Amino acid sequence: MTCCCRRKKFLQSMSKMLGPCMLLALREKPAAIEALCAMLELEVVENSDTKLQIVTTLQSTTCGKKQYSALCERQIALRELQQKGGPKKLTLPSKSTDADLAKLLSCGSFGNLECLSLAFTQVTSASAEQLIKLPSLRYLNLWSTQFGDCGLQLISEHLHKLQVLNLCETPVTDKGLISLTSMKNLRKLNLNSTNLSALTFEGLKEKLPALQECDVRYTDAW
Repeated sequence: MTCCCRRKKFLQSMSKMLGPCMLLALREKPAAIEALCAMLELEVVENSDTKLQIVTTLQSTTCGKKQYSALCERQIALRELQQKGGPKKLTLPSKSTDADLAKLLSCGSFGNLECLSLAFTQVTSASAEQLIKLPSLRYLNLWSTQFGDCGLQLISEHLHKLQVLNLCETPVTDKGLISLTSMKNLRKLNLNSTNLSALTFEGLKEKLPALQECDVRYTDAW
């Protein structure tokens, strides 16, 4: 669309589907990359965390990096976005995979990331290798993913600042859940619809002094 006003209105309507658009851009779809660049250029997105997420997505592919670089030549101020240490909040689209997460996190600065939602994505325990590289993470939502015991054991060893963890409808069992006893800062834990036993639950309550809320509905501990 050649008309700037119409183009902006179109992009504003597209911003409601920002997640799928970023996922397509990660998978190097030219139309999605162009749309994200246009959203930055026309200031369709106001939230700074979302802008940083778009920038990182663009930086994740050769085509996106090239188009973002050209955009920066036209709008120097956008470069400042990358100097802020990255976003504090990040939500991946529902069909994201381990590969999508790895690609995104490897091409940007996420040292400040505190809140990450992978709910209803296709990530597995393999993503734990990427998650342990997020030193500031305090909130992690893995609801309805295939994240299992191996991944849980790994993040329990590294993400000691984690305060909120959602494992609802994941395939975790007592084998992985017992490792959560090392995460002394956990305040909220959702184990709804997992293979949690009453014995393991009692152990978690005993060894997690900061735990304030724990959802154990539809488990053997309920």
